[in-house]
Amino acid sequence: MVDQDPISIFHKGMPIATQGSSIADFLSTKPNLFTSGFQFPVMILRESALEHNIKRMASYCNSLGFELAPHVKTPMSPQIAKRQIAAGAWGLTIANFNQARIMFEYGFNKLIIGNEVMEPTSIAEIAKINSSGAGHIIFYIDSLAGLKIAQDSIANVANAKLNVFMEIGTEGGRAGIRDLDLLKAILVEIAKDERIYVRGVSGFEGAVPGGNRTGDGIEKLRIFLQHIVAAAEITALFIREDKIIISAGGSSFFDYVAEEFAKYQGDAHRILRSGGYVSHDHVHYEDLYPFMGLPDSERFYPALELWARVLSIPEPDLAILNFGKRDAGNDLDNPLPILKLGNKPEAFKGKIEKLNDQHAFMKISPGTTAVGDIIGCGISHPCTNFDKWQLLPLVNDNYDVIDLVQTHF
Repeated sequence: MVDQDPISIFHKGMPIATQGSSIADFLSTKPNLFTSGFQFPVMILRESALEHNIKRMASYCNSLGFELAPHVKTPMSPQIAKRQIAAGAWGLTIANFNQARIMFEYGFNKLIIGNEVMEPTSIAEIAKINSSGAGHIIFYIDSLAGLKIAQDSIANVANAKLNVFMEIGTEGGRAGIRDLDLLKAILVEIAKDERIYVRGVSGFEGAVPGGNRTGDGIEKLRIFLQHIVAAAEITALFIREDKIIISAGGSSFFDYVAEEFAKYQGDAHRILRSGGYVSHDHVHYEDLYPFMGLPDSERFYPALELWARVLSIPEPDLAILNFGKRDAGNDLDNPLPILKLGNKPEAFKGKIEKLNDQHAFMKISPGTTAVGDIIGCGISHPCTNFDKWQLLPLVNDNYDVIDLVQTHF
């Protein structure tokens, strides 16, 4: 969306009076979340937290000599991706070709598809983009069958070029090569095909069964990451352009990735792909990520908040809020009530015990809230929250709206 595009009824939460106005005209009125007629519920982004998180992750990667290709499938927002690139990101990671195509159309040309691609038409289009020099798209291979599909898909593409990562997996985990003998067999076949370029190896430690920050869980993570390093040592012999890329790193265990990948002895691009860090959260990542226990300036800050109204207090200790699963993710935890609007947002405690499609059941201390009150909730696991909103107000610390962030899901 560009500044002159209109705001419409299809953008939920926006003030009724803005419908038909351009984004630029709306922002010129210097709107505020609480005084400009927003229709609650509304999911917002705090600009100070967003900017802090982007700079903190960039600084962390720079301090280790790592590069960052943030997984932008979390917000799917070109505006946020632009900030990440401006902070020094090597490129972007996305989840599928549709997302890659969106980001490519917005001018991002160095893209990792963090997945196997099996659609022949998508593979052919990737080959055309790569061969044109307009973009550099990498996707995953983890089987001889997948390689054959890729080869067949580009049979009729002139000057076809595919860039691939060998995805490394673990028993009981997600996709990825388990056996290094299979890795060698795939690499040998690729070496026979001048159209396909191996760029490196990749994996996702967040999908390791039993991986966590306990002693045994850490060991499982490290064993998997060492397996990726071993795969890199084999794959390095098959790199025909530039140096090998070795990549992993969600938003929970990227410190272990950095430690283990630093042990790779060869010359390499070491790339983290964390994505959820950009907005962080109040529950899931906050309980897992590497910066727990550090001073505030060195932590990530929660950037997403969902503001909603109290519709009813049918029982003294129960308030019904006007949001539900259509508005907030609850795949891991329900949203967490943390603020109530008085003269200004003030600390508040409640507990969302259940979500329906459009309603939240909030346990309260009797007398702490009233019908019509506006409650601010933190969220858990940002990956299932951005997709509920086409436009998110970006606010400063006074809740003045300084931009509207568009998502593409």
